Amino acid sequence: MMKKVSIAAAVALLSVTHAPAFAQAKAPAGPALTEAQQTHAVQDFAILASAMRSDKVGDDVKSALMGCIYSNDLQTISTAIDKLIAANPGKVDRAKPDELLSAMVAVCGYRPSSATPAAGAQTPPAGTPKPSPSGAPKGR
Repeated sequence: MMKKVSIAAAVALLSVTHAPAFAQAKAPAGPALTEAQQTHAVQDFAILASAMRSDKVGDDVKSALMGCIYSNDLQTISTAIDKLIAANPGKVDRAKPDELLSAMVAVCGYRPSSATPAAGAQTPPAGTPKPSPSGAPKGR
């Protein structure tokens, strides 16, 4: 009986002390998300995941999106999308996935290599996520 208790105690101790560091760290307490922010973040993540799986989205766009999510947290990206939508009323409908993906790609800094920026082109609003220089994820 003593052997079973010792083994159980050792397993419990090892499972706590050998957990990954990120699992042990507490998230910093910040302001709670509003229901709209949470809904938009979930929707933005779903669009990102769909784009990464789609064969209709080019590898250069996927690379830019991956670099963006790797270099920025989802809250930063989602907030930038919300600001872009607010700054351009009527141009992006959250109910249309293609339009939302276009907004995400814009705030992530993707610029098609074959196109040149048009005169008077929209610039992303302040607080826009940092694009990685090549569109590829940065190492940590």
